[in-house]
Amino acid sequence: MPDPSKALFYFMPLVYDVLHEPGTAAEVRGLSRIARRFVKAKPHAARTWLEPACGTGRYLRAAARHGLRTVGFDLAPEMVQYAQSRVPSATIFHAPMERFARYVPRASVGFAFNMINTIRHLPNDQAILAHFRDMARALAPGGVYVVGLSLTAYANEIPTEDVWVGKRAGMTVRQVVQYLPPEARRGPRARHEACICHMTITKRSGNRVEEEDLDFTYHLRCYSLEQWYKLLDRSPLRVLATIDERGKDLPPAEPGYSIFVLTAR
Repeated sequence: MPDPSKALFYFMPLVYDVLHEPGTAAEVRGLSRIARRFVKAKPHAARTWLEPACGTGRYLRAAARHGLRTVGFDLAPEMVQYAQSRVPSATIFHAPMERFARYVPRASVGFAFNMINTIRHLPNDQAILAHFRDMARALAPGGVYVVGLSLTAYANEIPTEDVWVGKRAGMTVRQVVQYLPPEARRGPRARHEACICHMTITKRSGNRVEEEDLDFTYHLRCYSLEQWYKLLDRSPLRVLATIDERGKDLPPAEPGYSIFVLTAR
């Protein structure tokens, strides 16, 4: 069973969507630039976008407005149901990142993407290699898989903090996240970054104000550049380029966020 303090957030798709929607349109414009630069698949596949762990489908909504064929999946049934209601033109289904290939026709996807460290929710090498195998099966010839990943500089990072705020129709969601980096690359939980979250949900209706606070913690698996490349060497995918959010070349750095453009070997 999942930890209830963590699961609460993922059982609240509306709250999640309100928090994360700001900036989505600009992010999808960046993804479009990346796709135009790197995708060499035939037209039908090139216009098919796939998002693993799509959550509420915010990227898929924006992509669908550009006439793209969108496909997504998520492990949380609540997220899938919400995304299906918001993006009726998309194909959205329930599946884990490690086992989704049977739901996607072989060699049908021109552009797949997994942004902002979502892939780091996979707990170990076996899980991510299974994910890469399914992705290689789904990619069409000339297709690419774009992965946004923050690399770790073990023992050379300090705790950091982010604040996220989203607003919609009388609801304000504010989240403060503290990131506690691992101290070493080996040992029990050594490769796990702790993300400690405090969320405040404020709902206003006329003169009435309701406020709810949530606290939860989750962990993200860590990768140095060496660990990431060694893992890719064991997979059916290879690195085509490393870029920034605008699709421009950017050498990876530790610590630092890079976007890896992957394609089948």
